[in-house]
Amino acid sequence: MKVENDIPYPHIEGAGVVLPDCSRGIYRPFRLTAGEKRDLIKGLAEKGLKGLDEFLADPGDSGAVVDRLEELRRRISEQLEQVRTRRRESLDEEIRRLTRSGAMVQDSVEDGLLEDPSAFRRYSSDQIRGEILASDLISVLEGREETTERVEKHGLFARIWNAIKRFFTWLAEKFLSLIGRIGRLFRRKGKRNEARGQDGSKRPRGAISLPFPGLERDLSGWEERLDGRLEEDRHLQKAVNRKISDRYGYDPGRIRLKKAYDPEWYREEARKVLEEEVSEAAGRKSKDLENEKASRIRDRDQRMERERKIKDQIMKLEKQFDAEEEAKEKKLDEMSSGEMKKELLHTLSFMGYLERSDPRQTLEEASYQWEITEALVEKFSEFILAEILQARNPIMDRRGRQISDAGVYEKARMRTVNEEARMDILQTMVNARLNHPGDREIEPFDIIVHREVTTSELHAVLLVDVSGSMEENMRLEAAKRSVLALSQAIKRENPRNKVDMIAISTRARPVTLKEVMSLEPHGFTNLQEGFALARALFEGSRSDRHLLFLITDGLPEAYIDGSGVPVAGDLKMAMNLTLAEVSALDRVHDLSFEVFLLEPGDETFVSAAKRIARAGGGNVIIADPKELAYKVIGEYISGDRILEGI
Repeated sequence: MKVENDIPYPHIEGAGVVLPDCSRGIYRPFRLTAGEKRDLIKGLAEKGLKGLDEFLADPGDSGAVVDRLEELRRRISEQLEQVRTRRRESLDEEIRRLTRSGAMVQDSVEDGLLEDPSAFRRYSSDQIRGEILASDLISVLEGREETTERVEKHGLFARIWNAIKRFFTWLAEKFLSLIGRIGRLFRRKGKRNEARGQDGSKRPRGAISLPFPGLERDLSGWEERLDGRLEEDRHLQKAVNRKISDRYGYDPGRIRLKKAYDPEWYREEARKVLEEEVSEAAGRKSKDLENEKASRIRDRDQRMERERKIKDQIMKLEKQFDAEEEAKEKKLDEMSSGEMKKELLHTLSFMGYLERSDPRQTLEEASYQWEITEALVEKFSEFILAEILQARNPIMDRRGRQISDAGVYEKARMRTVNEEARMDILQTMVNARLNHPGDREIEPFDIIVHREVTTSELHAVLLVDVSGSMEENMRLEAAKRSVLALSQAIKRENPRNKVDMIAISTRARPVTLKEVMSLEPHGFTNLQEGFALARALFEGSRSDRHLLFLITDGLPEAYIDGSGVPVAGDLKMAMNLTLAEVSALDRVHDLSFEVFLLEPGDETFVSAAKRIARAGGGNVIIADPKELAYKVIGEYISGDRILEGI
């Protein structure tokens, strides 16, 4: 088939096969190096998602993850810088607004009368003096106001009577004035000058309280003006008379009679009412000014407090921004690690090593709800097996179990790395393009191989003791490692081989490869039920070879009674029932049976293990937990006897 040269994607001429271009809208997985993939799979298998966090905390000095982290840091840094710029602009605008508000407050706070005490005294003096000048008596004295008598409307007889009273009052005033003058002629000079001091100065006023010294001079001037104008100024006399009347309750006629009889009394009373007028006006205005000053101080304090709050708010905004800048690097690391974790989760999910705990959730929703898969555990098992083979390579070259017929092949997905040499290149490339169009590399799950079909198949059952005593000295961890490596070795020899695993505690139960990773030590050792399950599995098997490995650290401790209830404590009964189940295995054809005894405490454990092994036609191998995996794999590969030195 002729293919046009302008086709924009790779193609193969002659075969009629064109790899489709499906790169749009398809998730492209993140590519890990072999070392990173190995570290991640180990961490996830051993510690779950915590292993992924630990890997991201220390990804090493180089590699695809380190490069991707730097790329993410740069991208996120640019995004954060854009956010920072917008945040800074918004913050500057807020600070400008607060600064303008603070300037307005400052303008209102700067009260010259409060800032300069002398200015407030001058202001107070002007205000008090203005209040005094506005009073009735001082207004008349200053000539700014003329006092007028109130005009009352009366009838004819009332007007006649008032005229008569005024006439006689006038006569009385004249008479009393004449008597007063005659009396004063005979008084002594000292008595006549009683109102004056020896130096001719005016008689001292009564003690009054004035708010500032300038009023003393004003009062002296007003008194001199009063003395000079009191006899001639009719308006001033009326103002004084009204004040005297308000003070003593005298009617105008009585005041005129007392003035006519004793002019000095009238003059003294005029001074008193003048002093009272000044004092009352000054006191009244002083009180108002004190209230005004207190109000100004309150307003100033409130505005100063507002100004302080504005300054504190501006400082708080600046500190908050500085704190955000300080946390930027940490936030950058957290965000880049978080993005990297999402990419790795998606990639590992795409590779089949992780799966969502709830399939209904999206990838974003399931970011922290992932579970490891059987594929990951198998890959981890492959790593364990590779480590064991590398450490014991001279011994592993002897293969005593493999029986195969060459020449018959089938097409299938690759299961072990050993099958890469038999890759179907064309089908593998098509799979790679369809599985991840945006990535032109080949993943293990893309590979299709020509697998040799063998006529000999092995069915292995691995019994693992998970009783409480297996917690000591990491025995259960060693057993898990051995089971994983052995299952991989069996599948590696022939993908058609079958492996079943049974966890033995107070009850025995089949477990998957994934469940092996989560086994915890608890309960007693019920070997009877474990062997019964193994026998049932073998009886339903079509394989022509069978393998039974038991990993334990002690004696049979529990069994299942006639009613199906587990019973623990009767060691003799447990041993007898276990031996009976092992003896029944003689009906399984081509069976190899091995017992791996971990750290026996005394000869009793060794003796019990030998009795069980003899009943099944097998062997006992005593092992330290650190060497258990090597001995299990060595026994499987070497044949029917353990090699010396394993």
